Amino acid sequence: MLPHTLVLEHVCPATRLLEKRRQMFEVQEALESHKQEFNRKEEVFKRREEGLKRKDLELQESLIRFSKFLQENDSKRSRAERKAADERKSRLQKEQEIEVRQENVEELRGEREKIHEVLESNMRYQHYLETVLEVVDEYQEVPELLMRYATLKVTNHDLAEHQRQCEKAAEKTRAELQTYMQQKTDEILNLNNRVSNLKKELESYEGEALAHETRKDYSLQVASQKTLEYGQVIMSSDNIFNRCRQCSSIAHAPEANPLEQLEVISNYVSDLGAIIRQHGVEQARKGQKSHD
Repeated sequence: MLPHTLVLEHVCPATRLLEKRRQMFEVQEALESHKQEFNRKEEVFKRREEGLKRKDLELQESLIRFSKFLQENDSKRSRAERKAADERKSRLQKEQEIEVRQENVEELRGEREKIHEVLESNMRYQHYLETVLEVVDEYQEVPELLMRYATLKVTNHDLAEHQRQCEKAAEKTRAELQTYMQQKTDEILNLNNRVSNLKKELESYEGEALAHETRKDYSLQVASQKTLEYGQVIMSSDNIFNRCRQCSSIAHAPEANPLEQLEVISNYVSDLGAIIRQHGVEQARKGQKSHD
């Protein structure tokens, strides 16, 4: 049993040519198979990438809708709080005014005499308030100025109470927001981990695709080299055939396929070798006769 290359070296050129064609056909079939496998994997990768893009868009749309929902809730809550605050403020103001006036009525009844006693001592305040009225055009009478002061005092108290309630509500809202942000942060971390894993898988698949591409390029190079060698053999065969046709006395056809050309070249070389051997024998005989 001899190696395959040695066997091919000892067969006729036509057999070697057929063997080369068979090998080239097998390489071409393997190349087509690799191309189909690569296209299939590339299609799978594209579908996975499209699925990831759709999921990412769905997640973004969900976040946008949730953000709009929170904004709408905050807006509704703010409007409701402002309306409730205005109503409480108005109610409390009216109640305070009623209480103040009722108290003033009772106090005025009990302190009417005392007011007369201290009236003289308080006249300086009367003069001061009248001076203020002369400077400020908004109020026309001293009672209006005093009433405004009482109203501002009550309003200040109401605002302070409302501020405490708002601070409590804001603290509760901040706690809920912190909890929600923590949950969403965990979800984002999980999604980032998943994206990272998918990226690693994609890089692995890209590496495999690059390896397939490298093997495909190598196969193409081998096929190109075989094609080049085949062309060189055809050109050499055609050149030698034309030289044999010019030197031979036999009228061969000017065009022929490579196998026929190799057959003509083989016959020409065999005939030329036989002529040379015959010439050598005749020369040897002539020399022998001359010697005798």
